[in-house]
Amino acid sequence: MNALARALETSEPHRFTLEDVLRMQDAGILDADARVELIDGGLVEMASEGAEHTRVKMQIAKAFLAQAGQAIEVIVASTLRLSATYAPDPDLYAYDARLPLNTIGGRNVGLVVEIAQSTMAKDLSVKAEFYAEHGVRDYWVVDVNSAEIVVHRSLSGGVYRDVVRYSARDTITSVVLPGLSLCLADLPPIR
Repeated sequence: MNALARALETSEPHRFTLEDVLRMQDAGILDADARVELIDGGLVEMASEGAEHTRVKMQIAKAFLAQAGQAIEVIVASTLRLSATYAPDPDLYAYDARLPLNTIGGRNVGLVVEIAQSTMAKDLSVKAEFYAEHGVRDYWVVDVNSAEIVVHRSLSGGVYRDVVRYSARDTITSVVLPGLSLCLADLPPIR
C-alpha cells in the first residue's frame, strides 16, 4: 500500500458547511442548480422529481398559500438551514411571517413537509431523525403512493414521540401554525 492510499484510508472525510457550498457555487465548482442537500457536512444528491411528486407538492403549496394570508410564509423547494452542516431542501416549509427568512431554522420553522413517492423509507427514518435533532416541531411526510400523511410531533430529547399515519380523508392541522391544515381528499386525486 502506498503512502497516498494509507493517507486516504485513515483520513476523515471533509465536512462542508453551507458557506462552503455557497462559495463552491459562486466559483462555478458546483452548479447552482445542482440537486444536492447538505447532510452532516456531506453533499447528498437528490433524486429527480417525477411529475406526480411535483404535482402533489404544488397542490399542497396552493392549499397552504390560500390559508396563509399575511401571517404565514410558505416556501417551496428551497434550502432550510438547520445548522452550519445541515441544509436540506424540503418540498415545503412554513413559518411565522413576522420572522426574517434569514433567521429561520429548525427551532422556529413552523412546519416541514416532504412529499414521498420513491423516498418514503428515507423520509421516515433519516430525514425524520435529523429534523427532530434540529428541533423541527411539526414534520409531515405525504405518501403519494398510499395517499396518506405521516405526522411527526411531540418532540422530546431530539426524538419525535408522536408519529401517526392519517388517511386522505383526515384533516391535519399544524400544531405550530394552526392556520395551516391539509386534507388530501380536498386536493385533486393523488394516484
